[in-house]
Amino acid sequence: MSAWKACDLRGPAPSEVTPELFRRIGRAVAAALPPAARVLVAGDFRLSTPELKRALVAGLGGLEVLDAGQIPTPVAYFAHKRFRTDGVLIVTASHNPPDHNGLKLMLGALPPLPEDFERLRRLAEEAGSGPEGSSRPVDPVPAYRQWMEERWRGGPALRVVLDAGNGAWSRLGPEVFSSLGFDVAPLFCEIDGRFPNRAPDPARAENLSALCAEVKRSGAALGIAWDGDGDRVAFADETGRVVRADEMAVLLARRLLQPGDRMVYDIKLSDVVRRAAAGMGAVPLMERSGHSFIKRRMIEENGALGCEISGHYFYRELGGGDDGLFTALLVSRMVSEWGPLGELRKSVPPIFATPDLRIPAAEISYTELTARLRRLFPAARVSSLDGLRLETGQGFVLARQSVTEAAVTLRLEGFSREDFEALRAQCLEALPEAARSIQEQSERA
Repeated sequence: MSAWKACDLRGPAPSEVTPELFRRIGRAVAAALPPAARVLVAGDFRLSTPELKRALVAGLGGLEVLDAGQIPTPVAYFAHKRFRTDGVLIVTASHNPPDHNGLKLMLGALPPLPEDFERLRRLAEEAGSGPEGSSRPVDPVPAYRQWMEERWRGGPALRVVLDAGNGAWSRLGPEVFSSLGFDVAPLFCEIDGRFPNRAPDPARAENLSALCAEVKRSGAALGIAWDGDGDRVAFADETGRVVRADEMAVLLARRLLQPGDRMVYDIKLSDVVRRAAAGMGAVPLMERSGHSFIKRRMIEENGALGCEISGHYFYRELGGGDDGLFTALLVSRMVSEWGPLGELRKSVPPIFATPDLRIPAAEISYTELTARLRRLFPAARVSSLDGLRLETGQGFVLARQSVTEAAVTLRLEGFSREDFEALRAQCLEALPEAARSIQEQSERA
């Protein structure tokens, strides 16, 4: 698989993600932007980030480059707006394994589309020699912290467990929570780009076992876990149970939406989310799964709220952007005012859905799988927005080609437990090659 994905770049470093590649990307960005444009460069705390960031700056010859150092990704986007730069380049592999690295970027006011990223790839491949780039340092952290503390000052204090996973919020996250009066129990809040205590992806419940245990041990009201670069966030309630992103999306919809508002939601999310938005008088807008797609739709539609199943949450207040610390403080305020998260989630209608069922390409191809699903559900409502989504009278089936591995992902949801079991049984019968993968992985539903 190539390190070039649909709208960002991620892969093993240095085997695929190399300083030379980043130097070429810098030259490509310099060619894509007007002469003397201003760009902001930042990065996460992975061990390979400093060298890759230096190579990126070296390739940005001819541009004015502001170097914000190693900071959480939401702080880099904040700095992009504060310094009114023409682009922002963030060296990070986000939630990927410790030996990976990559690049997130915005050139202009909107996140890149796949065709934008493909153009950048071609420019990078064709890049020749150019002037050596240089940068000047800037520090956006004090202004970001002041804004965040002013925005959330005055709420009742809670005891919270903060699991930074040795990532980007390890220092700043506990500092902001403590300054706002929270009783903070820090967990893995020492920056370490090797991520020695848990994987940097909090969307996987198995990575949150230490958080859940510490919430129960300490009697905390809430557990909060961030990913490696700080834009994703996950939660555990006061009983130490992980809260599903679908459930959190419903609670945030109830908190934020007003009649006429638009809510952008990930195609993978439960239909319960769509119904919750509609029940608030809002307009639910389904979008392709992926940070860039949802953020771009939020900006274009002036969305009030956007939710992705991976733990990205987007807000009109942030100009359509997302921020793991902002969401953590918003949910903390919600709990302090509305009551325990474990009780709040009981009000969310039951969700009968699988996680992403990853089916290796060796078992069945995407083409064959989708052809069989179409034959299996001939009367279904079909959406090709992102893969193949078939909406039946029992729920939906979603098949997508993975962009990170040689696999197909399958997701099922039923409107009831009986509907879910019926859909799963039909898929098991129609896809015997993948039956073991579907059976084993869907047991977590």
